[in-house]
Amino acid sequence: MPLFLSVLTGILFGFQSVLVKFALLKRNQVQILKFLFCTAGLLLLPFALYKIPSIQMVPFSISTSISLLINIAAYLLLFTAIKISPISIVMPYIGFTPLFLTLNVFFILDEKTGSVQFLGIFLILIGGFVLQLPSTFSQKNKFNLKHLFNREERGIYLALAAAFLWSISASVEKIAVLSSSPEFYGASIHLALGLVFVIIARNKRYKTEIKDSGTVFLLLLFIGVVSAGLAWSQLTAIRLTQVSTVIAFKRSGILVSGLFGLFYFKEGYYLKTISATLIILCGAILISLYAQ
Repeated sequence: MPLFLSVLTGILFGFQSVLVKFALLKRNQVQILKFLFCTAGLLLLPFALYKIPSIQMVPFSISTSISLLINIAAYLLLFTAIKISPISIVMPYIGFTPLFLTLNVFFILDEKTGSVQFLGIFLILIGGFVLQLPSTFSQKNKFNLKHLFNREERGIYLALAAAFLWSISASVEKIAVLSSSPEFYGASIHLALGLVFVIIARNKRYKTEIKDSGTVFLLLLFIGVVSAGLAWSQLTAIRLTQVSTVIAFKRSGILVSGLFGLFYFKEGYYLKTISATLIILCGAILISLYAQ
């Protein structure tokens, strides 16, 4: 059961990003985030109310507030990255989260990194470099440092920023879960994020939308359902097994989004993107599964 839920978490994570890519053709990031969190929060609410836990208010309130601020920024960065850059290029960089998490733990908590984790870090860096390589030999003279900072590459850096923020929020969210329960925290953070994006969506900047049909509304609703399923499977798996194992499988979702980007959206170059994604994924799994 834990293995099934962990694999399901990864699949839903990748599938969620693909649906967001479709929705971004009709709606802006804030409108999508509003539907996503409100729908997911309402779907998760019955699980939270079914058995209300004993809540430690001070650590729960502080940790949830910090998590709220981090997730607002991280989701805006990721959704913007998916909008402006190919999803097959952007999503592999979310696999850098375990790398950043390992570095944060080393500097903040003075926890040592094992040799296997160093290998994972090396693989992630190699995978990121492969993604930046020219796609054909005829382009080799174009590869230089200036290329890495072109406007066309902005999505990569936004995704890296999101991965870094989520590496910080990992320990904060653990405190929130331990202070309440996975179900209660899951519903609380989704509803809080939904409320924030409802308020932001009232800004005139985000009200100009393309006229669409009920099909788009159903797509947005489906994104919320998938997000609720993602949260439920992840939180339940965390309760049944080690967090590091669930994280490793969740990051495997970049394979799903990467393949969709290649074969459906016709993005990028098959050999380079798939190879780099697999390298980053292997590095993330080594870091997560062999965390000390």
